[in-house]
Parts: sequence; structure tokens; C-alpha cells
Amino acid sequence: MDRNRIKMIVAALSGVAVLALGFLLGVQPQLSSASAAAEQRATVETQNESLRATLAQLVSENDQLSTLTADRDTRRASVPDAADMPALIRQLDEMADAAGVPVTSFTAADAVSYEMPASAAAPVADAATAEGAEPTEGADASAAAPAEAAGPTAPTTFTDPAVTAANFSTIAVTVDIAGSYDQALDFVDRLQKGPRLFLVTTITSSDPEEASGGEAGAAEGQTWTVGGLVFVMQDGETAPADGDATTTAPTQAEGTDEGTDTTASGR
Repeated sequence: MDRNRIKMIVAALSGVAVLALGFLLGVQPQLSSASAAAEQRATVETQNESLRATLAQLVSENDQLSTLTADRDTRRASVPDAADMPALIRQLDEMADAAGVPVTSFTAADAVSYEMPASAAAPVADAATAEGAEPTEGADASAAAPAEAAGPTAPTTFTDPAVTAANFSTIAVTVDIAGSYDQALDFVDRLQKGPRLFLVTTITSSDPEEASGGEAGAAEGQTWTVGGLVFVMQDGETAPADGDATTTAPTQAEGTDEGTDTTASGR
């Protein structure tokens, strides 16, 4: 092999070595950087999509803020953080005026701390009385008789664990009105749909025949007693203890034997 050919081979090998070193030292790092940048860009795009979705949700919730605030205020007004009997009496007066009946008496008992209702457990049927079971030989005749149908049971009661005796209390309220059946029904309907949550528990009326003035006068002079509960929900750790309500019991409305400062207007 002559010297020129050897030089050519050496030159070719040198060129290949230079190209390899150039690729390893120059091109490969650039390719790695480009690949890492592409992966980082994909990650950032994913994060941006998540942030855009979160931003859109926040914008939507912000648009509903006024509605949520109004709903919160309505709920707070329905179950306030204080008894506030004067405000309740004003509401009762407005409802009575709208129904066309006079409030003749109003009483409010002391606040009572909330008690967790007991859940009624559903009875479990005895397997021996299952449908299709046959009595054994020599068994008592009473045992062979079909089991009596179980009576109705109260449904299981569910309560919010945030509602406790420490922050929730009830106040028994009684309202007396005078008017016809339709007027009393209208008043009770307004009472249940009013701004203050009022749970109607009892409705009693006087005997129309005992009223004077004939049949028409009896209907117009009928007296109705509506009893129920209003509620107090405090944000703090403790609720008013039994007997510590802002109004003492009984609070008599104007037109009864004992008038107090907290009165309904006896019309």
C-alpha cells in the first residue's frame, strides 16, 4: 500500500472522527435540549389548560356570587342567630293584615336547646316466619299460624352533624287570630312561606256554634290558635341556655290580660 493511499485512509478516518465528535459535542446536546424543551412545553400547556378551566369555573362562580349572597341572607333570615321576637311579631302583623284577620294574642316560650331525635330501627322479621316455611310436626298451633303484619314504623331520622344543642335552639310560639276558615287557611299558608322559618305543629279553633250573631257571624267570629316552633342558629360555640332567650315566656300580645313591651298589635 503506497503512502498516498494511507494518507487518504487516515484523512477519511480523521473526518469521521471529527464528525462523530462534532455530533456528540455539538448536535446531541442541542437535540437533548430541544427534546427537554418540548416535554416542558407540553407540561406547561397541560398546566395552562387546567388553569384556564379553573379560571372559567371561578368566573362562573363569581357571576353567581350575588345569587349565592341573596340565598345566604334569606337562609340567615329564616333561622337567625337571635330570637328577635319584635321582628317576628311585625312579620305576623303583616301576614295577618294580608290575610284580613286580627292577631288577638301572641305568646313565646323560652328557648330550648336542640335535642337529637332518636331514629326508629326497622323491625327484623323472624326467619322462621318467612313466606313458605312449614311448621314442624308437633309444633304448637300458634307457631304454625302466619305472623301478623308488622305495623307502620317511623322513618329513620337524619340530621346534620353541624346542628347541635350547643348552637341550635327552638322557641315555641302560639298565635291567636279571629276570622273565617278561608282567612285562617290563608294566614297559615303565609306563615309557612314567610321570611322566618315557622314549623306549624298545632291548629285549633273554637266551635262556630258558640259564636253569636247567627251562622254568618259565627264563621267571621271564629277564633283560631296556631302553635309552632321558630328556630335560632348561632355561629358561635354556644347557644342560649334553656330559659335564656331574649324574650321571656309567656310574652303576651296586646289585647290579653298581661301586656309586655314585646307585643303584637291587637287589632
